[in-house]
Amino acid sequence: MELKDYQQHCLTEIRTYLGHLAKLKAKYDRDVAEDPDYAFDFPRQAWGKTKDTKTFQGAIYHSKRNGLGEPLPNFCIKVPTGGGKTLLATHSIGLINAHYRQRQTGIVLWIVPTNQIYRQTLKALRTREHPYRQVLDVNSGYRTKIVEKTERFTPADITESLVVLLLMLPSANRKNKETLKIFQDSAGFDAFFPPEDRLPDHQKLLEQFPNLDCFGEKHSLFGNQIKTSLGNTLRILQPVVIIDEGHKAYSKGSQDTICNFNPSIIVELSATPPPNK
Repeated sequence: MELKDYQQHCLTEIRTYLGHLAKLKAKYDRDVAEDPDYAFDFPRQAWGKTKDTKTFQGAIYHSKRNGLGEPLPNFCIKVPTGGGKTLLATHSIGLINAHYRQRQTGIVLWIVPTNQIYRQTLKALRTREHPYRQVLDVNSGYRTKIVEKTERFTPADITESLVVLLLMLPSANRKNKETLKIFQDSAGFDAFFPPEDRLPDHQKLLEQFPNLDCFGEKHSLFGNQIKTSLGNTLRILQPVVIIDEGHKAYSKGSQDTICNFNPSIIVELSATPPPNK
């Protein structure tokens, strides 16, 4: 599908931002490895280096942190209704992987607000002839796997493919009792975690990802066993997060839950983003 001029311009600006972001993230990692006190808000600095163009005049950057307390890159693509936001999302994933994460594989958590949009997006991404899927396939080397929360994926899938997990917004809200299954223990994801009887290894993983859910109280005298849930799996994989109609995801519950998945970056798509969020 041929991109329109404004879509090409949008992707050019994203590519520029990601280039600055990658350089500053490398510096951030070096500095923090030397001394944690050297940590700085590298996403804000990258934004500052990008916003000198007319596109960003008047735009305000809002710093966020993931569930590990790390600076969390995030930006919103303001797209008018019918402006091809899903197509831009697929291209953005490719740019993020090429210019920021610098790999074709891994996991994308794609969050949508309604059942109708969920079904439309799922159908399009699973249809190999559809332009959305074709963009993902080209950028992943034709190793794309589309999954729902009821389906399983493996460490090999994450290493060898681009895994796109579709999730409806209520499912991402920890306070929604009907959808807490993504935070429940599940044998389907046990390959991502140490064996049950190797509690020291569980403790090491908890030191790396302190916000993982465990059985019982954390810091137990006898050690902690981490739940092998989809939610915990996402936290250790630190996904790229796409939020469709991002203006519907600004409740505190939604924001806290999404950031607590430990994203590597968040991309929002919205025709009407809140001015102060």
